[in-house]
Amino acid sequence: MQWSSQSCRAHVFAAPGLEGTTAKVYCLDDMLEPDEMQRLASMEEEPATCFITPQEPHVFNIRCFNTTQEIRLCGHGLLASARVVLEQTGSSSVTFQTCSDSVKARYDTKNDSIEIAFAPLHSASVSPPKWLKECFSTLPLQVAQAGPTDGYWVMQWPQGTLQNLQVDAEKLSMNTQRALIATEAATDDIYDYYFRYFAPQHGVIEDKATGSAQRVLISYWSEILNQCNVKARQYSKEGAELLGRVEDQDVWISGNVDIER
Repeated sequence: MQWSSQSCRAHVFAAPGLEGTTAKVYCLDDMLEPDEMQRLASMEEEPATCFITPQEPHVFNIRCFNTTQEIRLCGHGLLASARVVLEQTGSSSVTFQTCSDSVKARYDTKNDSIEIAFAPLHSASVSPPKWLKECFSTLPLQVAQAGPTDGYWVMQWPQGTLQNLQVDAEKLSMNTQRALIATEAATDDIYDYYFRYFAPQHGVIEDKATGSAQRVLISYWSEILNQCNVKARQYSKEGAELLGRVEDQDVWISGNVDIER
């Protein structure tokens, strides 16, 4: 296996008219101390800075940080890292060991793209919490939770609401440790659904492009739409396009990844 220390910047989830987001990727021989990785991530000022080291053939350790803390599971950082590692090693598939999960990555020859697989994270409907009126300009239609107490809220709004939805990030962070995935059914023929992502409790007031949210949304919308393949637009200021599908026991996430050398 070929491996050399290097660093590069990647643009992820961009599409015509949509900027997507960015990540800095460091390929290293040995993993740095967490304090040093956090220091570098703060200096880079990227939505994600990823550090990769080889563990064994086709298996790599990866740690991802934003400017203030470690990201347990960073979808766009993993996609960017997968592109770098697959190109450098000449492999068709690799596995990343994150601080919380094992993530498969592979080159999809059919669609000429990179994709990563997560175990699905299903959501369950719950009663709306009392603080909704404090946080949102419009109330959602449906409310669900996914993951542990610091996992996700999945809230579905009426069509045509999401783009102009006002979210009070300070009050949201005061009332819950869960990140908010706000979503609605698409109103065009290009996408299946739209979403926005807010995690002020974790240093992200509103994210540009959130691959990890797709881990929840692919399962959520596949059941509603009764289809395995989905296409989503993230309604951040920058905008992003994300693809996903359900295959066997995994949810696969992909999108455009361009490396800036």
